[in-house]
Amino acid sequence: MHGKIINGVYIKYEDEKQKMRMGGGSWSIKLDELVGSIKEIIYVTQMGRYKIRADIAIARGFERSFNTKNGLENKLIIPIKYWEFEKKEKV
Repeated sequence: MHGKIINGVYIKYEDEKQKMRMGGGSWSIKLDELVGSIKEIIYVTQMGRYKIRADIAIARGFERSFNTKNGLENKLIIPIKYWEFEKKEKV
C-alpha cells in the first residue's frame, strides 16, 4: 500500500508532478487499496490538499489497467475537477 488508512480516510503524500494528464488532470489510486471501510481519500502535495469522498471517486472516476514491472496494475483514475482543493498557506 502506498498510502495510510486512518479512521476510514486514505491519506497519501504525493508530488504534484505525479498528477496524470488523462481526464484533464487526474489523481489515481490502486483499486486494491480502495478497500471496504474507506470513506474519504486525501492526497497531500506541496501545493495543498486534495480531498474527495470515496463514493464520489468511485462514481466519477474510471478504471484503467497499466503494465508495470510487477505485472498488471488496476487503478481508479479520478479527474481533478471532482476533488476539493485546499491551497497550502504560505508561512
